[in-house]
Amino acid sequence: MLRATSRSGSETRWGSCRKRRSRRSRRKTSKSLVRGGKKPGDGAGKPAPSTLSFEEQRQKARDVALRLLAVRERSAVELRSRLRQKGFGPEVIVDVIDRLQETKLQDDGRFGSQFVEAASRRGMAARRIQAELRARGLSKEQAAEAATEDPDAELARARELAERKAARMTDLPLETRVRRLSGLLARKGFDPDTCRIVAKEAAGSPSLDPLVDGDLP
Repeated sequence: MLRATSRSGSETRWGSCRKRRSRRSRRKTSKSLVRGGKKPGDGAGKPAPSTLSFEEQRQKARDVALRLLAVRERSAVELRSRLRQKGFGPEVIVDVIDRLQETKLQDDGRFGSQFVEAASRRGMAARRIQAELRARGLSKEQAAEAATEDPDAELARARELAERKAARMTDLPLETRVRRLSGLLARKGFDPDTCRIVAKEAAGSPSLDPLVDGDLP
């Protein structure tokens, strides 16, 4: 009788240990999925694009592209990159983007115009905007057409940006204000002369101060 009781107790303890290990394993798996940006069950029942027919892939890719375009305008190159990341093949991507362009749902010219408008509000110079557009797949000609260089508008934009930033630097030495403002304008794409002149104006430096001029690159 004592042996049976001992054996029964051992089996009970063994069963409890197995249950605890099973619960710990499930918790670890769940935590790993959460850390990876997934939830348990994500992806279940969702076939990969490569397992679908061409027509199914095309429809799925079109849905993805339309969702991206609903957020903001995108260049054809940006869309192509995002669809490739989703696992769609080259033929499907070309077909989808061609159809979107035919129906004017995707248009590089419209994308360029909206990008220029947003970048100008952030104080970017035309040549910096053109470089950003080329990085997003627009040709040199398209970028130049979208962001034309107007010297008067460029100068006004540089002054507005520098004056706004200078208002937060009143407790800094003059040379530091000039140097920081000049660096800011350079990063926005303004030419060296504009950076030097506008930075000195906004910082309150005398325009012909040789010491300040000597501090500038």
